[in-house]
Amino acid sequence: MEVIIQRATLKNLKDIQSLNLKLFEKEYREYDKLLNLNWTLGKEGTKYFTDRISNNDGCVFIAFVNDKIVGYLAGGLSEREPYRIMPITVELENTFIDEAYRSFGIGTKLFNEFINWSKGKKAGKIVVEVSAQNELGIKFYKRNGFKEHSMILEFDL
Repeated sequence: MEVIIQRATLKNLKDIQSLNLKLFEKEYREYDKLLNLNWTLGKEGTKYFTDRISNNDGCVFIAFVNDKIVGYLAGGLSEREPYRIMPITVELENTFIDEAYRSFGIGTKLFNEFINWSKGKKAGKIVVEVSAQNELGIKFYKRNGFKEHSMILEFDL
């Protein structure tokens, strides 16, 4: 299977949003009932992806198989924590591969493009937030060199 990775353009916006909605639905179903399933196609979600595609401080990469977008990765420069001495940091904000195309190395190819983009921004660190219950996601990130740094705990009232 030939996989082509390229930088997204605004003509890819609806396809990316469609994949992001699948991501939100999966995350909602399996990990996080607080996700707003209307965000992706709403005003804020559309602005987020439009900005990530168009602005210099972010990026969206897409994966094509047979002229069909089967996955994407979005990220961008992140704010430095003023209480820490940090290099330029980028955040891998969200990524999704259509279920039928998983385990073919597409996620790794998208991540490698993101690494190259991050190096071009002179970044020294990439961070990612992942649901603690998402064992496959955590396994993917660790396999690609991420290590645990901090943990967020929640208490429901």
